[in-house]
Amino acid sequence: MSFAKSVLANASEYGAPVDDEQPELFPAPSKRSGPRITNQFNLPMPLVKAVENDKYHPGKSDYTTSQLAGTPARQLVLKRRHWADITEDVADRIYSLSGQSKHVVLERAAEYCEEYQFLAEKRFYIKREGKIIGGQIDLYDTKTATLWDWKETSVYVAYNDIKPEWIAQGNVNKLLLEENGYPVKTISNIALYRDWKKSQVGTKKDYPEHQVAMFPLPIWTKEEIEKFISDRIREFESAKKELPFCSEDERWRSADVFALQKKGNKRATKLFDTQEEAQSHIEIFDIKGHEILFRPGVNKRCQSYCNVSQFCEQYKQIVKEQGDEPSRDS
Repeated sequence: MSFAKSVLANASEYGAPVDDEQPELFPAPSKRSGPRITNQFNLPMPLVKAVENDKYHPGKSDYTTSQLAGTPARQLVLKRRHWADITEDVADRIYSLSGQSKHVVLERAAEYCEEYQFLAEKRFYIKREGKIIGGQIDLYDTKTATLWDWKETSVYVAYNDIKPEWIAQGNVNKLLLEENGYPVKTISNIALYRDWKKSQVGTKKDYPEHQVAMFPLPIWTKEEIEKFISDRIREFESAKKELPFCSEDERWRSADVFALQKKGNKRATKLFDTQEEAQSHIEIFDIKGHEILFRPGVNKRCQSYCNVSQFCEQYKQIVKEQGDEPSRDS
């Protein structure tokens, strides 16, 4: 079987191809199924191999629950079209080692879990709109019918509402479990704060007391879950024919601000939502030697968390219109 056909048969790392009639979208035969890893800083080979040796695979899924929950349609289609050309440097993927280690530990624990009342690191499938939806659960308690998901995140999440994609992913996984014979009464995410500092406890309002916290998720009705899945599949399928633009929310675009900045400095003294507010601040406090600079919102996903931005005409146009996106120092 040719490489292209084997990818079609087994659903590659990026799922089914953009167009089943265009296998030429795939690269020449190669054992590589993910982004090409470069080593610009000449890091030791064992570290490079540790980054490359990511065992995650979505199985036979056309779409995964995480893709349905939070991946923009434009990003997913571009990823599938250009996956053979994507390169990432090992220095930019060190964060992935933490995620891989989490799954290694869970897989090791799974050997004992089934002896008791838990399922760990199990993948389930359902079929909707002619597409296979797959999701790998982190942990399920068969006695309490609780679905758990581990999330490595920043302390910043403790100051905000639960991420919408967490809620969506949890509820889609709930449907996968239930259709495979496992009822779910409760969904809860366990946040592991990667940047938590014990010295900060008690010094800031709402700062988490521990490096781990549980976030119960709202339960959707079956009808709500089905509609969400259906809408997302149709969005992805439509994007194969005509690429949509990513919305501001999908680009994680921050708001435009006006920076009150001392002349000659790069950091802002204070940020304001409007120029009028900044000007009023200068007049009220009789501030001298400062200027007001407009700072356009930063498209954080495009800039730092999208490995296909180099292939994205929308992002290229954004950069052309507003120049290199500045950092938002305050």
